[in-house]
Parts: sequence; structure tokens; C-alpha cells
Amino acid sequence: MRRRRKVDGDHRIANFSAKFAVITCSSTRKPENDVSGNGIVAEVTKAGHSVPVYAVVNDDVAEIRHAIKEALKKCDAAIITGGTGITSRDVTLEAVSPIAEYEMSGFGHLFSQISFREIGTSAVMSRSTAYIVDRKPVFCLPGSPAGSLLGVREIILKQIDHIIHELRR
Repeated sequence: MRRRRKVDGDHRIANFSAKFAVITCSSTRKPENDVSGNGIVAEVTKAGHSVPVYAVVNDDVAEIRHAIKEALKKCDAAIITGGTGITSRDVTLEAVSPIAEYEMSGFGHLFSQISFREIGTSAVMSRSTAYIVDRKPVFCLPGSPAGSLLGVREIILKQIDHIIHELRR
């Protein structure tokens, strides 16, 4: 059995607290009925981070792009929920990818694995991934509350200090 390598202490930031933007992409949600976005805000703050930016924007490429650019002026990272499926309204990746320096494709692969364990073969319909925009991570998660919280709990919160440490080098 292969041993899991521990991450060197130099690659972690002690007592780290990030500023997150949480952006919900939806043509039907508002802050008062945004279960996914509000759930992410609660999970992130429970973990000791802050959320100075929270927004609900339409499934519109220009609106999403503008929200991301503005949010990253104030935050260390952004989590977007919604718009990562396969319907014609799902345009989050089309909004983010042109302004990204590159894609963190390992995020999408890992998210697919974890999703498959939870929901089976329906995981194939998710295009969830992460990008680097202005040297900051932008995580694109499904709009479903279970799917978005899965990505936050199982990947983002466990790696955010390491990701930001690497991006600041």
C-alpha cells in the first residue's frame, strides 16, 4: 500500500484565514432563496474564513465576468455556484475561462471522483472545475446544495491555504 505523503509545513500557512467571494449564478435565485450560496457562506465562515463579497447574478457571461473581476479586487479566492452543468443556460465556465490565466484541471478530476461516490454516474454531467484569475483561485461548483457543499468541504477548505501559498510564490 502506498503511503500518503504529508505536505511539508513550509507549504501551509499557519492560522490562515482567507477572504472568499461567493457568487451564485442563477436566473431564478435571490439571496433569500439561495440555498447553495448561503450554505457555502455558512461553511466557509464556520471554517474561520470571511466572505466580504456575496452576490447572486444572472446566467449571463458579461454579468458573471464582471462579478468575478470586482470580487477578486477584495478577496483571496472566489467560489461560484451554478452554471456548471450541460443546459444551454449553464455559462459559468464560458464566462471564466477567457479571463483565466489557466485551469486547475486537477480540481475537476478530483471533484468528479468524489461526486461519483456520492451520486453515481450522474456526476458525468458536471463541468465543475477551478481556474486561476489574477493569481487567485476561482472555484466553479454545481448549483445544487449537496454538490456545492461537497466541493467546499472535501476540496476547497482542505487546500485553500496551500493553493494560496503556491500562488503567492
